[in-house]
Amino acid sequence: MRRVFSLIVLGCLLGSGPTQALSRDGNLGLLAGKLRVAARVPVNIVQFGDSHTAADLFSGELRRLFQKDYGDGGIGLVSAIPVPGTRYEQVVLKAAESQWKLVSARNQQSEQFPLGGYLALPQVDKATVRLEARQPDEQRYRVSALYQAQQHSGLHARDEQNPDRRVMLAATAGEWRFSPLLNNARLPLELSVEAPTGLALGGWFVQGQKNAGVTLSALGINGAQLAVMNKWQAGWQESLKGLRPDMLLLAYGTNEAFDPRFDQAQYREQLVQTLGELRRQLPRAVIVLVGPPDSIRQRGAHGCAARVPQALAGIVAGQREEAKKVGALFWDWQGFMGGQCSIEHWQEQGLARGDLIHLTAEGYRKSAAGLYGFLRGQMGLK
Repeated sequence: MRRVFSLIVLGCLLGSGPTQALSRDGNLGLLAGKLRVAARVPVNIVQFGDSHTAADLFSGELRRLFQKDYGDGGIGLVSAIPVPGTRYEQVVLKAAESQWKLVSARNQQSEQFPLGGYLALPQVDKATVRLEARQPDEQRYRVSALYQAQQHSGLHARDEQNPDRRVMLAATAGEWRFSPLLNNARLPLELSVEAPTGLALGGWFVQGQKNAGVTLSALGINGAQLAVMNKWQAGWQESLKGLRPDMLLLAYGTNEAFDPRFDQAQYREQLVQTLGELRRQLPRAVIVLVGPPDSIRQRGAHGCAARVPQALAGIVAGQREEAKKVGALFWDWQGFMGGQCSIEHWQEQGLARGDLIHLTAEGYRKSAAGLYGFLRGQMGLK
């Protein structure tokens, strides 16, 4: 197995520094070793992406497969308040619209966007969010807020067993930080913030209380391209380090392929810069480039080559080439589906939606199983 071409090294420890080098096996052995003892240690995965990630069907099934084999480490990082068009497989967020202002990196501007691209601004004192489990859930969690505060504030939490607890949200001097942990929290969980001027939330990091097993954070934005990361406040990589990622997945490309202003050279430059910065910041984890799935743009065109987005082949080729250059793992989603125009056959089988861009829940589950098998094979896990 030619493992040296399979991974880019990214750091999973808060103290890891840029001087650490890519291991000879691309850290496949390190990650495989952690998974083998995941009953005693946490394994954290973070997936960035577009609508294929924002629905948390593809990433949700990948999470389920990892947790089935290696233990449930928790839910991961979720947005601070509900985001229209975005869902999470394990948890439902509820909040009164009058209490919060949502600013999204998808189509709005801010100098304050956190990791993940969703900014939640409380509009009243004691603005409240409720986290509910989609399925019956007896697990206990450690919950931390990703926040920014101009002055000291507080976070209050209530669940069935803990009527009222408070943790301090210390002033952050313009930086994004994770709050102290709320331990032994249960869902449903009600969270409210004291809201002085200058308080902002970026999400909730929900981890299992046992501090073991796999956590997968799905950070997807509908309509996003890789360049969306450029809109996030400088230093967002420090927040990413706070998640201690052992594996990082970048799942972009569909929206680039449909963008009439797409520039292949500019995209390649963005990809190189992103991979280089992540490798420098986080030198002890794994990065995976997940290629875009197959899609159709011109339904009535004659011949398969005329129906697919013209930029798609170049995007896939570019991801494959840049992955190889830096020792990154590349998974060819379009190839897994069967190549160009395969989404038409998937749609006939009930695996793709009528827009011939997105998949059905079953199609995403099938794709996630393919990616999961690929990753396990690269790590030599059976």
